Amino acid sequence: MILPDKYTETVFEFLDQAKPDQTFVIENITKVATRAQFIEAVKLYIQYYPFGGGVEFNTDYTKIRKFEIPEEALKAFYEYHKYPKI
Repeated sequence: MILPDKYTETVFEFLDQAKPDQTFVIENITKVATRAQFIEAVKLYIQYYPFGGGVEFNTDYTKIRKFEIPEEALKAFYEYHKYPKI
């Protein structure tokens, strides 16, 4: 996937490196000027990956949490979505 900008790429890398059960308060990890862009980048990450990449917002978009995706769920997802043989 080609990401739209360097900032979004940085957010994706941050989320990729986050460990399961980590919670982040968005105002503590972003500048005021980039907060809306950060939230949009996280939304893109969630849309792009199966199971939202293991990332979720709280109800008021002030925190994000990384959760562990069960291995069986990922296997089932990829088995269901594999390409047919030609």
